[in-house]
Amino acid sequence: MADGAEKDSADESIARMGYRTANPERRAQIGAARRAKSRNTLLTAAFECYGRETGRIVRIEDVCKVAGVARGTFYNHFDDLEQLRYHLLEEMTGEFDRAVHHMFGALDGPAEQTAVAIRYYLHAAEKNPAWGWAMIHSSAPGHTFGETVWHNSLVTIRRGLDERLFRISTAEIGRDILMGAVAAAMVSITRGGTPARYPEEISEHILMAFGMRPEVARELSNRPLPALPAIAHDTIVIASMPALGEIGDAEEPGAG
Repeated sequence: MADGAEKDSADESIARMGYRTANPERRAQIGAARRAKSRNTLLTAAFECYGRETGRIVRIEDVCKVAGVARGTFYNHFDDLEQLRYHLLEEMTGEFDRAVHHMFGALDGPAEQTAVAIRYYLHAAEKNPAWGWAMIHSSAPGHTFGETVWHNSLVTIRRGLDERLFRISTAEIGRDILMGAVAAAMVSITRGGTPARYPEEISEHILMAFGMRPEVARELSNRPLPALPAIAHDTIVIASMPALGEIGDAEEPGAG
């Protein structure tokens, strides 16, 4: 019970900062929907279809074939592929992004928060290329990585502008720079061959693009990366999601 209250308190803190997460009631509704076996089977099949380098073009027939269900079953749960992709992205990013934002209170403002979020997402793609490809291929134009991530990135960048940490014309320009660079970097990472510190290098260059001094961007992007907190794995349909607790350094800053 204490753990649940602590999570709700953390979610309330995130909401006060302007970030979006599903509230407890909404999460309960989502959980009930996820218990529909055929829906879960379709989402898992979609993850398999989109989660490979050749998964850019996927048809309803492809998803149904992998799921082993009739086309009519697809329409029992989704209107079209666009709606399927929307829900797939929410499955892949909802709890992940919530876990990322739970870490923000311990970080040194929106510049470090931006750097840490970039590194979490790119290291997750490195650990689970299928997740990375599915993120890339299922992202709809205009909402890269899903509507919640699209909104929350804008909130952090706007705070960076308000605190005069970033020197860009608008938060929307910053959001587009960040999303474009992270999406491209995710492709490079999932194809393999990038250096181990590639997420940190991408973070550093994004912060410089935001007008931060190179030495400051470098220092922020190379701070120890806190391990992500445990999340409610039973609410995630996609079984091959990256193990979030394994993303980050073994010890938090100051530990040991």
